[in-house]
Amino acid sequence: MITLLAFYERISLFHTLEPFFSKKYRQLFHFTQSADYCLGADKNRVLIMERWFQHRNPPDLRLMEGLRNKYKTIIFMSGQPDAGTHGLELLPYVDRLFHKSVFTDKENYRKDLYAKNLFADYYHNRYHVEDKRPEYHCKHRFTAEDETKLGLSWNIGIGDYPRRHTRQRIGVAAARLGFPGLGRLFKTGRRTPPEDFSSPKRTIPVHARIDPVTSESVAFQRVLFLEKIRGDPLFLTGLVSQDRYYRELSASKMVLSPFGWGEVCFRDFEAIISGALLLKPGMSHMKTWPDVYIPGETYVPLDWDGGDLKEKAARYLADDSGRERIARNAYEQYRSELNKLEERFAELLLEYL
Repeated sequence: MITLLAFYERISLFHTLEPFFSKKYRQLFHFTQSADYCLGADKNRVLIMERWFQHRNPPDLRLMEGLRNKYKTIIFMSGQPDAGTHGLELLPYVDRLFHKSVFTDKENYRKDLYAKNLFADYYHNRYHVEDKRPEYHCKHRFTAEDETKLGLSWNIGIGDYPRRHTRQRIGVAAARLGFPGLGRLFKTGRRTPPEDFSSPKRTIPVHARIDPVTSESVAFQRVLFLEKIRGDPLFLTGLVSQDRYYRELSASKMVLSPFGWGEVCFRDFEAIISGALLLKPGMSHMKTWPDVYIPGETYVPLDWDGGDLKEKAARYLADDSGRERIARNAYEQYRSELNKLEERFAELLLEYL
C-alpha cells in the first residue's frame, strides 16, 4: 500500500485526486492529512504528497528531511497552477516532482523568474509591475539530475465540471473530517456535450467576465486585457452569479480566458465544454495535460500584451465555420485526452503501484 498525504481543498478533492479515487486504484492508497502520522506510525515505504505546502511558503524542509529519512520513495505532486520554478528546493528530498504544467524550455528552471513564473516575469520586466507581497527567494539551483526528477502530471481539466461551489465545500468539509470518499459523493456529475457549436442561440459575441486576482504581477494580464476591451459592446464583462455565468457560456460564441494564478484556468475547460471558441494568451512556452492548447486548432492564441485581441475576436466573429471548427476540435480533443486518464495515471505511477 502507498501512503497519500493530501491537503484537502476543492481543487485537490475534485480535480487533482480524481484518478486516485478510481475503482481500479483507490484500494492501493492509504489517505491521510497528518504529517505526524507519516513521520511516526506509518509502515508503508512509498509516500505521495499532494498539494502539501500549498499555502506555506517557503516549504518546511525540516519535515522533508524527516520524511526522506523514513521513506524509500517520495513523490511530490505540486499544487501550483503555473509552469514555474515553484518547489525546486524540494528536489533534493524527493524521487519525483510532478507539476501540472512544465516549461518547454528547461533553461527557464535555471532563471530567477519574478514571482516564479514566466508571465509574471514578463509583466514585471516590461511594465515594471511589483507585488506588494513578493514571492520568497529560492536558493536551490536547478541541476541536470533535477531535470530527471521533474515530471508532468495532469491539470484541472480532469475532475468535476460544471463546478458547484456549495456542494464542493461540503465535500471538502467531509474529507477533512476523515471521509475523503464521502466527500466525493458531492460531485456534480459529468459534463454533457454541447448541443450546437454554432447555434443561433449563441447571442453573446465574446464572454469576458473576468475577476482580477489579488497578486499584482499575476493579475496584471487580466487588468491589461480588461482595459483594452473597456466599453466595447462585443465583450461581455462584469461579475454575475455562478448559475448565470454557466448559462451565458452556453450562449457565447467565444470566451476570453486570460491567465489566472496559472496559465491553465477553469474557464478554459468551461468554455470548451460549453461549445464556445477559446481566446487565450499563447501557451507555447509550456506543456500541460490534458492538452487543449493547439494554436489555431483548439484555441486562438493571443499576444501577452493583448495587442491582437480585438482583431482576432472580430476575425472569428465573422468566420462562423472557422469558429465552429476550432470549438468542435477543442471539445473532441478534450474528450479524447480524458479517455486516456487511467492510462496516464498508470504510466506515471506504475513502478510504485
